[in-house]
Amino acid sequence: MRTFVLSGGGNRGPLQAGAIKALLEHNILPEMIVGSSVGALNGAYLAAEPTVAQAGRMIALWRDAGRRKLFGTTPVRAVLRALRGSDHLTDNRRIRAYIEASLPQGVRSFGDLQVPLYVTICHLLTQTLYVYGDDPNAPLIDAVLTSAAVPGFFPPTYHNGQAFVDGGVMSNLPIKVALAHGATEIWALDLAFEVDAGLTFKGALDIAGYAIKRSLYSLALRELEAAVQTPGVTVHHIALRAYPNLQLGDFSKTEEMLAEGERTMRAYLAHPKPNVVHYPRRYTPRSLPPGPPGSRPFVEPPGHSVERDLPQPVATGRHISPKAQPDRRA
Repeated sequence: MRTFVLSGGGNRGPLQAGAIKALLEHNILPEMIVGSSVGALNGAYLAAEPTVAQAGRMIALWRDAGRRKLFGTTPVRAVLRALRGSDHLTDNRRIRAYIEASLPQGVRSFGDLQVPLYVTICHLLTQTLYVYGDDPNAPLIDAVLTSAAVPGFFPPTYHNGQAFVDGGVMSNLPIKVALAHGATEIWALDLAFEVDAGLTFKGALDIAGYAIKRSLYSLALRELEAAVQTPGVTVHHIALRAYPNLQLGDFSKTEEMLAEGERTMRAYLAHPKPNVVHYPRRYTPRSLPPGPPGSRPFVEPPGHSVERDLPQPVATGRHISPKAQPDRRA
């Protein structure tokens, strides 16, 4: 079953939209869609009508999103909310209204979709992944908003006093969900984590967000490696790395991202490399910057790494054959 797996990535979602357009124009159509966070949003639009025309409408919506200022807050208001003990810095009312107005008429539940869609959310307390999609009567917009509820930034969804947040907290590239529902040909449109040596942080949210990205992406890499080692499954890993440092709420690069996503996908389709997993840059002790006085990078002795079960990234990509164990050499 051909499945589009759409990762989270906030306002870098236009990269995904451009890539989706290129796939559909090559007549590569999804039979199932699985999405987390902004991937759930793009997935909902696509599952409502998996056509080139709908991809064009999705691109138009991304172009319009910045002009509408969907992130309805100011820095002062966000600080006041934080000081008052609020569970979020900005509300999602404008986003909800925008989704309601832009989805095709009559599409309000999972049963209204033309293609099966699975959307991930996270139970905050237990860090457990929950999945929408099996119940055709489940409300689509509620699922998408919860899947995109970045912890601390957007309000959680509460049910019986329990908080549910962004599905990307547990599975930002939900390939394991796709496999569990019968995916055999996976197109993983990954708004990939990238290490940028020139990055300068612009506030508390930047620092907090970047601090957790690598650990979350390690989980995504594990899911990718498990998928390419599964007999009968083919994985196309499309790493959409552009604009990794775009601040949440910044839509100034939307046009460039739409074009870059399409360009990246067309380049891949011209020279496909199935079952190749792409990794972020890995720094060596020699390439790391000097630490504060008296500190140095910690390098574990060979064979003693507590992370020996994690993928060892390289700068480009690595082919992993089904049933074979990944090469874990440095």
